[in-house]
Amino acid sequence: MTNSVSGQAGTGVRRSGPPWPTPGALLERGRYRLVSEVGRDDRCAAQLWQGRDLVLERDVALTLFIAEPEHTDAEDQLRSVIQRALRSARLVAAGAARVLDVLDPDSKSGRTVAAVVAEWTPGRDLLELVRDDLPPPSVAAGMLAPLADAVDSAHRAGLILGCDQPQRIRVSPDGRARLAFPGPPPDSSPQDDIRGVGAVLYLLLTGYWPLPDRSGRLSPPPIGPDGSPLSPRALRPEVPVELSALALRCLAGSGAGGVHTGAAVARMLEFNAATPEDLDLLAAPAEERAAQADPEVALRQRRIRLGMSLTALAGATLLILGYAGVQLASVFSDRTNGPPPVIVAGPSATRAGQSPAPAAGPAQPPTPIPVTSLSVYDPSGQGTPDNQEDVRLLVDGNPNTSWSTDSYYQQFPAFKPGLGVMLRFARPIAVSSVSIDSPSPGTVLEVRTAAAGNAPLASTVLVGRALLRDRATQIQLQPGPPTQYLLLWITGLGGGGDHNRSKISEVGVQQRAS
Repeated sequence: MTNSVSGQAGTGVRRSGPPWPTPGALLERGRYRLVSEVGRDDRCAAQLWQGRDLVLERDVALTLFIAEPEHTDAEDQLRSVIQRALRSARLVAAGAARVLDVLDPDSKSGRTVAAVVAEWTPGRDLLELVRDDLPPPSVAAGMLAPLADAVDSAHRAGLILGCDQPQRIRVSPDGRARLAFPGPPPDSSPQDDIRGVGAVLYLLLTGYWPLPDRSGRLSPPPIGPDGSPLSPRALRPEVPVELSALALRCLAGSGAGGVHTGAAVARMLEFNAATPEDLDLLAAPAEERAAQADPEVALRQRRIRLGMSLTALAGATLLILGYAGVQLASVFSDRTNGPPPVIVAGPSATRAGQSPAPAAGPAQPPTPIPVTSLSVYDPSGQGTPDNQEDVRLLVDGNPNTSWSTDSYYQQFPAFKPGLGVMLRFARPIAVSSVSIDSPSPGTVLEVRTAAAGNAPLASTVLVGRALLRDRATQIQLQPGPPTQYLLLWITGLGGGGDHNRSKISEVGVQQRAS
């Protein structure tokens, strides 16, 4: 290795000027040239550079480990890093850049320097990506799946990637996250890789970095009453429960409820990963990406497009049938009686079996809907349903009585993704709004329609959301088809600390005016 910036490789002479390293400096007897510094890992005095292999004429990634002369044990630490990097050269995984070369420590410049040379990953810096715009949650899951696979492959081979530092990760042009700068700190452990994947997922979902950061380039997340980062779903409601819980469980490390294997992380990410259509959004206009980021908006837009297509098809069919009827009538009609009547099919035509729409009149106020039955809805299956015997008090007309969840030591979704109450009506109803009387301000509540009382959460449709105020909260719902089941789904409990609990005194449901 050489530290010359004079253009003459192998001299070991550092001329006066800016401190080494600088762009243009040469390494390994002039083979590698430093092009630009793209990041740092201050935990192990590592600098991350884009470089150029002058022999093979290709771009490379260079992880430089630099120790000052006063650090007497620096060379031993660097040799430990280099030995680990040498072992990782046998790893072949799509989510990790392949190690091409390892440069032994060199102290000729007065500082001890070692380097790991890897394939260059074109694309974008992870921080640049989240600074521009957060990807849709399903796209974020697809981005990280190859990285989680690489973690799993590395751990099964007895290796460690060191993906708990965001500047070591780049996103390729096809939207895949990759460990671009191998060479973790000597004290890294396999669990650090798991926490790193969880931290990157948290960053892509929220824009916050939940692990310690010395660079000052990343914002820490808001902290909950228990001192841990708020769940991604609490910060960005469109994040699926599964991805929000996965990020937190990866960050939990080896503690209770933590994830321990890269394989488990990869399976969950792949399950929630984007379709090819979702990945196309990365190249779409910003307005389209913003609309599609909300799965409910995307679902509504697909329904609108389908409805428009069916309407156009129905209109064309009516026109064709009308024209055919005219021609048929002209064949059998008495021509002496004058021309046949003209049939016009247009937007005012009604569907078969439906009555014509009534004339517009004054808007009618929403009508209260009686609830025929209620039950506690807990798809987690952990323990008995919370206070099932009290759920009837939600519609007893007495605001001094209430149903409550159990008291949880940790906020949702640490123990379970949420908890709810399923309401059933005598017949399908077009619901317009829900009124909640609750003494638990700060409760995060979603209103969802369901096809059955035991429907899986994933099959329910979100139609409204609110942060409950003290006592009365009115939640206006999005228009939708009539439903016989309505789920009040709590994703954030009231209280705080190790006493997270929500109470609801009364529930009222209003029918959309006909």
